[in-house]
Amino acid sequence: MLKIEEVRDMVIQLGSKIGLEEKSKFYPMFSASSHVFNEGESIYVDESKYHYIIMERGKINKHYESEKIEDILYPLFKSITSSLASKYELQHRNSDEDSRKVRWSKQVELLENIDKRFAYIREKEIADILKISSYVK
Repeated sequence: MLKIEEVRDMVIQLGSKIGLEEKSKFYPMFSASSHVFNEGESIYVDESKYHYIIMERGKINKHYESEKIEDILYPLFKSITSSLASKYELQHRNSDEDSRKVRWSKQVELLENIDKRFAYIREKEIADILKISSYVK
């Protein structure tokens, strides 16, 4: 089990692969205990699991926990790359194209820079979404 400092270093190192600075606002807060922050995203480690928690208005919105660090790194970087890809799409908007196409393409590209498995997982999730709601344009 990695210590929280090691998890932080790992997250920062992976984030650097997509151009994030060490002090980026996209990173979660890292907590030495389960006393997480009331708003935003936090990561902490207990004696047997890694935890990634998303808080909104003082309540837990999502709580990922696992004995494997990869199981919290994927949702963390899925969230980070989604934000970055949305920003990218806004700057490169094409009104003749479904905005999801550019956004998801950029997200998969960013995830691939971090871990090819993360990109594969996201591609599968996108394919499942498109079965229900295909591209408009």
